[in-house]
Amino acid sequence: MEKPDLYELDGTGPGLKLIFGRCAACEELHFPRTGYGCPRCGARPEQVTAEARAGQATLLTFITLHAKLAPGITPPCVVGEAEIAPGMIEEVMLSGGAEQYRDGMAIVARAEEVERDGETRLACRFAPKEEV
Repeated sequence: MEKPDLYELDGTGPGLKLIFGRCAACEELHFPRTGYGCPRCGARPEQVTAEARAGQATLLTFITLHAKLAPGITPPCVVGEAEIAPGMIEEVMLSGGAEQYRDGMAIVARAEEVERDGETRLACRFAPKEEV
């Protein structure tokens, strides 16, 4: 896995679960889970537990990048903003080309092989829900 602190295989093929943090003090859900405690109320790290949830989201908007903006991102690629839980919006990498996406559609997280430093790893990419 490329980032095992953010996602895990869900046991159904390429599907992924996202790893959120759940605070015992304020009961709030947050993503990503961090080692610093609750970002909402400041509770200590031991009060936050990992909560794996289905990698389902709603795609809000997306663009195709044609220039290299960050290490590990090879253009052209499609990135978007997605609501991964009620009120939680995150930037996500999308699988394939822009022609298969539209604003407001359901998308799901799946494991996709990527090359990093000469090694093949599983990375999280979102795809249209109908495809999975």
